[in-house]
Amino acid sequence: MIKATPLPQTYFTNIAGIGLKAEHRRKLVSLELIDVTEKPITLALTDDGWRRAAEELGAETPKSAGSAGGTLYVALDFLRRLIDHSGVRADDLFRLQINGGDVISALAAAPSTVTDPPAGQEADPAILVRRAYQELAAKPGDYVMLSDLRSALDDLSRTEVDAALIRLNRERDVHLVPESNQKVLRPEERAAAVSIGNQDKHLLAISS
Repeated sequence: MIKATPLPQTYFTNIAGIGLKAEHRRKLVSLELIDVTEKPITLALTDDGWRRAAEELGAETPKSAGSAGGTLYVALDFLRRLIDHSGVRADDLFRLQINGGDVISALAAAPSTVTDPPAGQEADPAILVRRAYQELAAKPGDYVMLSDLRSALDDLSRTEVDAALIRLNRERDVHLVPESNQKVLRPEERAAAVSIGNQDKHLLAISS
């Protein structure tokens, strides 16, 4: 809910430090709170999941929450009061992003298509990456292998693609993740990885 976008399993384990085992995923799926896709394993809230998560914003602190949990529920209570005061829906609130001190809607900020640069001006490699992704992905949010992306960007050097990917990784709608099952990677897929934060990333998804 906080990220307002489908997230790969590796985000929970490698970045958030949250253990989410298969039985946990199956339980959430059986309750129709999340949808799960494979290769890589990706989790997304359903409409019921959004409603259930929003309900938790106003919940009392569980007795077994502990110090960290108690702190979390104080913050959740603040978010609930913020939502009630502003009249903004929870899903709209969490789709906000902060750029240069201005709060803008992530949905409004991200164009649905990538436009061409002015005549005589070379396209930004980051724009070319977005354009190549659009051509490779069946729909926004699908993961594509960086090896396929680099093949589609053969006019750019590896250094240019790496720099564009590292810059794009800071943007809210861009998700670079490692392949969760390293054994299935082919040599060319390993070679195409970009290293970010001392971790090789093999897959790219752009949700806008």
